[in-house]
Amino acid sequence: FTLVPWLWSDATACLAIFLLAFALRLACLFQIESIPLFYHLAGDPRGYDEWAQKIVAGDWLGHEIFYQAPLYPYFLAVLQAVFGHDLWAVRVAQIVLGAATCSLLYLAGKRFFSRAAGLAAGVLLALYAPAIFFAAVIDKTALDPFLVVLLLLLLGAGGEKIRAAKWPAAGALLGLLALSRENALVWIVVLAPWIWLQLESAPRAVRLRCVGLFLLGLALVLVPVGLRNFTVGGEFTLTTAQLGPNLFIGNNPAADGTYDSIRTATGEKQFEQPEATRLAEQAAGRALSPRAVSNYWVGRSWDYIRSRPLDWLRLMGKKWLMVWNVREIDDSDDFYLYQKWSPLLSFLASMGNFGLLVPLAALGCLLTWNQRRRLWLLYGMSGSFAFSVALFYVFARYRFPLVPLLALFAGAGLVKALALWKERRLRALPAYAGGLAVLATSFAFAHWPVAGKPEPSAAAYNNLAGAYGEQGKIDEGIASAEQALKLDPAYGTAYYNRAILLASKGRLAEAEGDFQEAIRLHPHFMKAHRNLGDLLMLRGESGGAAAHYREALKLDPRQSDVHFALGGILAAAGRPDEAAEHFRAAVEIEPAFAEAHESLGRILLRQGKKEEAERHYREAVRILKTRRREAAR
Repeated sequence: FTLVPWLWSDATACLAIFLLAFALRLACLFQIESIPLFYHLAGDPRGYDEWAQKIVAGDWLGHEIFYQAPLYPYFLAVLQAVFGHDLWAVRVAQIVLGAATCSLLYLAGKRFFSRAAGLAAGVLLALYAPAIFFAAVIDKTALDPFLVVLLLLLLGAGGEKIRAAKWPAAGALLGLLALSRENALVWIVVLAPWIWLQLESAPRAVRLRCVGLFLLGLALVLVPVGLRNFTVGGEFTLTTAQLGPNLFIGNNPAADGTYDSIRTATGEKQFEQPEATRLAEQAAGRALSPRAVSNYWVGRSWDYIRSRPLDWLRLMGKKWLMVWNVREIDDSDDFYLYQKWSPLLSFLASMGNFGLLVPLAALGCLLTWNQRRRLWLLYGMSGSFAFSVALFYVFARYRFPLVPLLALFAGAGLVKALALWKERRLRALPAYAGGLAVLATSFAFAHWPVAGKPEPSAAAYNNLAGAYGEQGKIDEGIASAEQALKLDPAYGTAYYNRAILLASKGRLAEAEGDFQEAIRLHPHFMKAHRNLGDLLMLRGESGGAAAHYREALKLDPRQSDVHFALGGILAAAGRPDEAAEHFRAAVEIEPAFAEAHESLGRILLRQGKKEEAERHYREAVRILKTRRREAAR
């Protein structure tokens, strides 16, 4: 201890913060294990998990331009390669990363402010309920604060010294963050000027080289991704092809700052890649590349902004308020729903929430204003990132990279406020009064009722209904779907999920009504058409079933099982030629579809095409033998 007391002091602080953060996160993890969504993932978490499994299976390059940010699925794939498909192991790795982030924030706070401010910031992040939540769910948000804090730590290290390795490393970190949170690239416009001004005493050539090294580090991460996208998709795209659809979701006549409003704008149940592509191609009258699809939606967004500038400015004002609002607007996993399973998370959420962090950060900004020339980097990063979120639409996980920055200011504010309290001098009264005014104003600002009540959303209950269904808890699933519909009576996907659950209990008439309602709300809901067709077949209504099967195939012609079902109806109706077309389509889409081969062979035999029929019969037999051998293993 006597050799390097300063190191021991920092090591002790880092270890203490880590243990506090890890213990809280681990306790929360044990509590939420009983929620059905823990093992039965929904939405993006399921997509990330399935993507990671494909990577582990050998499909590491993929087959199309990235539509979603790729860093997290590859992170999951590494963990799965080491631990197997173990969602517990993944979550433990994430809470270790989250706890380490709290310790690293202490070091960053020490560099930008003081040891005490860093300690306060690290403890605040350790206790911050949304950070505990995001570390425990399968979502890319688990990586974001770690990368942000590493970047801050690097930028705060020896700021006035010219270190050749520092700037490309900072660029590489920003590149990695952009592969998880694309809008982090907005920080280029902050960091490049900051590097230039940070080295104001250096020769112009040296300053140019350092900025160039920063951009080089960024390019070393993003250019290989662009080359990968070009190789598999024919277009050089540095990150993803999602910019246009995401911009339109947040900037259209029906937009309200959230994702759900897109249902009003397009009539779709969601707005992921297939829907965005289909609608763009429908408007263009031809097939479009991913970039062309994105450009189409950028154009639609710009048309709205240009034609209705005042409406757009009002919308931007609302989204700006939502970025700073106490409510954690949910996506696939809901912060408020998980609190019903975790008393610890619920308790911490009553104190460690965004509505308290924002006022404390505002207080920190006020009390450190005399250091603004040195701290403008933090102001610039916070403001630019908040704007980049508001430019699109607001989710809690989208704004989460702001939290480490706000925690630094909050930690500094707490330390400065405590120092003012200890002074108890008249000259401290203006600062004390100003601090109270800022706290009160920013608290009211953060709690302005612009984003809805802090409670589980309809989407949360809908996802829960699906997870209950996968567990076989049908009654609980139906109750959850009904709760979703109470909150949002126009939620077509909740009608669909309830229909699936009702059908599994044999309540076919009720299920049919829900399928019909889902289709009324979302006419292009392919799965609803397909499942309603299946239900009608069970009831012996082959004509109605065929109509819905045909509609499903219009929406997605690559559904082999739908082709097979429709072929069976047509064969039974004495229309063998049409039936054969659908059976052929089924085996073309799914060559190992034994039943479709057998049905096609039967029709061909009746038509006198014996050789062709024999080929399909033989293929059906070969496939069935292969299945039996694999099952015997």
